[in-house]
Amino acid sequence: MNMSIIRKRFLMVLLSIIITHTVMARPLDNPYYVILITIDGLRSEMIDDPMMPSPFLKMMSRDGLRINRVIGIPPAATYPSHTTLVTGEVPAKHRVFYNRPFLWNKDTARISYWYADSIAVPTIWQHAHEAGMKTASLFWPVSTGSPFIDYNVPEFWSLDYSCDQMEYIKPSCTPKGILDELEQNACGKLDTITYQAGSFLRDGRTAAMANYLMNHYQPQLMTIHLITTDYSQHALGTQSQQLLQDMGSADHAVGSIIENLRLTHRLDSTFIIVTGDHGFCDYSQTISPNVWLTRAGLLSEKPGGEWKACFYAGGNTSFLYLRKHNDKKTLRQIRRLLDNLPTNERSLFRIAEKEELIAKGADPAAVLALEPVVGVSVTNNRTGQVVAQRKGGTHGFISGQDATTLIAYGAGVTPGRQDSIRQTEIAKWILKSLNIQPILY
Repeated sequence: MNMSIIRKRFLMVLLSIIITHTVMARPLDNPYYVILITIDGLRSEMIDDPMMPSPFLKMMSRDGLRINRVIGIPPAATYPSHTTLVTGEVPAKHRVFYNRPFLWNKDTARISYWYADSIAVPTIWQHAHEAGMKTASLFWPVSTGSPFIDYNVPEFWSLDYSCDQMEYIKPSCTPKGILDELEQNACGKLDTITYQAGSFLRDGRTAAMANYLMNHYQPQLMTIHLITTDYSQHALGTQSQQLLQDMGSADHAVGSIIENLRLTHRLDSTFIIVTGDHGFCDYSQTISPNVWLTRAGLLSEKPGGEWKACFYAGGNTSFLYLRKHNDKKTLRQIRRLLDNLPTNERSLFRIAEKEELIAKGADPAAVLALEPVVGVSVTNNRTGQVVAQRKGGTHGFISGQDATTLIAYGAGVTPGRQDSIRQTEIAKWILKSLNIQPILY
């Protein structure tokens, strides 16, 4: 046979192999596991403060690798931050910009980025799945319908709050019947009493599900979202008695996962990361910039009406959108409005220009943003007072005031302390731990 023909056929076979195998993975006869756990709203103080009931996290921090500050993405909010954790990308690339999408002056109060096909780039689930590894996930935002998660109970809920939410999500869990199996064998019946969002009962049951999945299906990659500490900090701030109870619950959940790994002799082959999606800051005032726009006739008092501009509070930063992309006249009017505000209002925020937003990876459609000072929270209110007195906890800054923290523990971890990393680095770290080298898509 002609050597040139042989050479061409060899190249075609080689190309076919490259296209078919998009990743290289650790051989599965040498199992290695990664568990990524998020404690929603985790702050460094929740581990380091001796008054905080977090003995397991304190032990992991002492014996593992502790990274004091995880520098988040803009804005530091649950859904975009969790998506960054599983993609290694900023919102401008993964396209999950907020918890709830901005729908151009339509009501988004009860809609979220639930579905995995909202993510515009590959995830660690996809890379692991395509490498032949089993994957699992529990209550992870933006995971509903993912074809790359073998055992998936996603964060998802019905807009009809009167319905049985756990029954509602069962058709969205994979494989079919997995939530029934978990209820029967791991966590008991889940309903509005035993698994209510914001109840400290919830995190322990999530851990029981995680342990069952690990023991019976051995996923090489598992992602777990513990949510309770977010609720108490939003409602009562960072120093409440309720937070102490919720922190104890989250810490116990992590501890039970560690203990299960030890009892099943997997701790020496499992790499565990515990981190947050964001931190928290207390506030005592709120500011509602859309009130300025409605008073100026630029925005309807209710969603769906006529408008030229709208501020959107994606976390604790208010992003400005124009109905017409290049409406320079309206933008100039808004800048004059901001320049002429009374001192008691103008002193509560800074303006982040479009160039800064683009550099940090925020939604490129936003023309500027208002970032409040610490102690102030932003709202989407269109009427009423611009500034109001109210207390609670908030997050979603773009300058890092609400950074989270991280502990790495288990297999392959050298104990020590590190000052900071970027949240975008964690996905690459996980893939490296699984010996997966992703090919560019």
